[in-house]
Amino acid sequence: MNLGEARVIRLKSIVTKMAMLKEQIERFLHHPYLLQHVPLQPIDEDRMLLSLSMFENEQEEADSYIVPMMLVQIALDTHDEVTNSLPNQTDDELKTRQLTVLAGDLYSGLYYDYLAKRNDLATIHVLAEAIKEINEHKIRLYQKDISKLESLFHSIAVIESSLIAKIGEHLSRPVWSKFAYHYLLLKRLIREKEQFIQHGTSVLFEQMATIVFPKNKPIAKEQKHYLSHICNRYIEHCKKELLSLSLDCNELLHMRLTELIGSFSVAVKKTVEEG
Repeated sequence: MNLGEARVIRLKSIVTKMAMLKEQIERFLHHPYLLQHVPLQPIDEDRMLLSLSMFENEQEEADSYIVPMMLVQIALDTHDEVTNSLPNQTDDELKTRQLTVLAGDLYSGLYYDYLAKRNDLATIHVLAEAIKEINEHKIRLYQKDISKLESLFHSIAVIESSLIAKIGEHLSRPVWSKFAYHYLLLKRLIREKEQFIQHGTSVLFEQMATIVFPKNKPIAKEQKHYLSHICNRYIEHCKKELLSLSLDCNELLHMRLTELIGSFSVAVKKTVEEG
């Protein structure tokens, strides 16, 4: 078997494994009544690919970490969809809001049940620590309790990567924790930048404006360009960090990384053209 054939086999293997994991997770999430009222959060395949890549040589261990981790992520994403209660909410809107809260609680309970049945107290503890850390940084973010740009970008990175990073630390694989930190931060920054370009605002850019231009509301066009420049600078930093890490990425992760770094160039080009 030549090198090319071996790579194709490895690629097919990881694609098949991802499909099996996704199907397994979707079975846990299937609840007919909830699905009638609450849209199911998509399964983040990047997180699943990162996690699976970390276990590439230990596939038998992968499920016991990845399935509960993804259930937690979906629970967190579902809770993020809960809107503030308004005085003029209709009964249907209130019902959807309440069911969204319950759905998030249900998905969160599923990860605990999954691990408790396996008597896996260590992983329960690891994921609980990650959930605590994520929620602490979300509170700082949404209460606008951040005064430095470095702290803002760190909070975003922790929110995005803590579940995988904590597992990496638990398994003594710090390089994977660092890779997930920068990879998922890069992905989030690109998404925030695209939202800012399309809609003129985003959670990240609102926070940056509060820190950099606390007395300017609304901010001027030149100030928006400056915020874009800051975001691009952090995107570039993430890209350099990822490329500097010595990781033996599988073919699928390498392809996705190349695609993600390429989308950075597209975002910058679009900003320059609009400027």
